[in-house]
Amino acid sequence: MVGNKDMYCQNKIVHTIQAGDSLYKLSRQYHTTVTELILGNPGVNPYNLQIGMKLFICPGEGYVPPQNPGGGNMGGGTGNAGSGNMGGGTGNTGSGHMSGGTGSMGGNMGGGTGNAGGSNETESEREDSILRLNEDMRLAWLNHVYWTRMYLMSAVADNADQQAVEERLLETADEITDVFARYLPIATTRQLRNLLTEHIEIAGQIIQALKAKNMSDYDALVKEWYRNANQMAALFANYNPYFESRETRNMLLNHLDLTREEIEHQVNGEYEQSIDVFRDVEQQALAMADYFARGLLAR
Repeated sequence: MVGNKDMYCQNKIVHTIQAGDSLYKLSRQYHTTVTELILGNPGVNPYNLQIGMKLFICPGEGYVPPQNPGGGNMGGGTGNAGSGNMGGGTGNTGSGHMSGGTGSMGGNMGGGTGNAGGSNETESEREDSILRLNEDMRLAWLNHVYWTRMYLMSAVADNADQQAVEERLLETADEITDVFARYLPIATTRQLRNLLTEHIEIAGQIIQALKAKNMSDYDALVKEWYRNANQMAALFANYNPYFESRETRNMLLNHLDLTREEIEHQVNGEYEQSIDVFRDVEQQALAMADYFARGLLAR
């Protein structure tokens, strides 16, 4: 999971886009997430990074700047984004923290074009963007249900990898948010990430309560789980009329119902039934991913 990055924003970096760069690649290079890159560069189009464009990046914990004996910029123009001019005098960076998205981004980005994302997409580029959105949304939700199942099996069996699997499962909240972040306002993106993280944490607590046969805690946690889903549905509906509250709510609750059934079978040792339900979980996750992708495009 991504920690508090405020302390690293004093080392804010300006990265000049090179051939082959993508937000995913940069997120790994700078130990951050695609979501943080988008939040720190309002208006950037993830599918149209232009060579020479400059992005503000707040490196995450563990990032080690490359050594540069010559004193010049390395890595295609990366460097410290202080209050001076960036990219040979194209503009001053804002003074706010990037992770909060509050800093002013004075001066033009992308070599003086003034357009961080490149809004003049061709029809072919738009079709590619739509295809990538569908694929990315499906992959994100499938990763979520797969890692949920892997955590379920590990937790029920008390495997030594339980904590490591849980940490990987929590990363799926960022992966789903990364897809939505390309289209949602910054505040909505943050709320979504918090709700998804809470969704995963409650699921883990439900598994543990059921294992311990603590049904009072189990029932209370299930209520919290459904409350979380209702909040998520309301968040989507408030942002986008396509995500009509009742339909979105029913889809999210269906996801919970199936996952809950899968958990109960697995904890009770009914492994064949658990696998059968998981087939439905997979198909429902794909339907949910397609629904959300259509809604984002409709917006």
